[in-house]
Amino acid sequence: MRPTLVRTAALIGSFAVGATTLSAQSLRDQTRGPSTKTPTHVISVNPFLPLFGYFQAEYEHRVAQNASVGISGSHTKFDDLYTSVDVKLRLYPQERVLENLGISAGLGYGRVKGQDENCGEIIELRSCADRNVSESAPTFGVEAQYQWLLGASRSTAVAIGGGAKRYFISDTKSSGIERVVPTLRLTIGYAF
Repeated sequence: MRPTLVRTAALIGSFAVGATTLSAQSLRDQTRGPSTKTPTHVISVNPFLPLFGYFQAEYEHRVAQNASVGISGSHTKFDDLYTSVDVKLRLYPQERVLENLGISAGLGYGRVKGQDENCGEIIELRSCADRNVSESAPTFGVEAQYQWLLGASRSTAVAIGGGAKRYFISDTKSSGIERVVPTLRLTIGYAF
């Protein structure tokens, strides 16, 4: 009878320890604060450019503790109309990817639409409006930005930055087109 009593006591004891551990884990999970998981993706857009008929958007993915890759697209107007798609490598010197200071370099392809600066010198029946220039070329850009991840879940991304982009258009084809343009960034997005 004693071995049965010992087995029963051991079974009840192990059940009690298991239930206590299970309820402690449940309580810990229920009282845990917001997730401290670091986001690995950000999708962001400039919310103001669509008001004027243009856009700027970017997708960024963490690839290391201090680096990310991204793809961006923009359609904006300075003196001419610039449209481009770029692939970027962004380094975060403070090793907090998708957050704080980021420095990027990117390669891409773009199209510039402008007006021929020699239009006034050409005497033809066509008007200057008919003398539009449109060229496509590879691009190279550099940019510095600062990005914040906001909220308890750190899922709202806000970024501000600037840089420059070079359109590799030959001298003979770039009449009236600025080949080096500033880039500005003000985006709001979702980090996940």
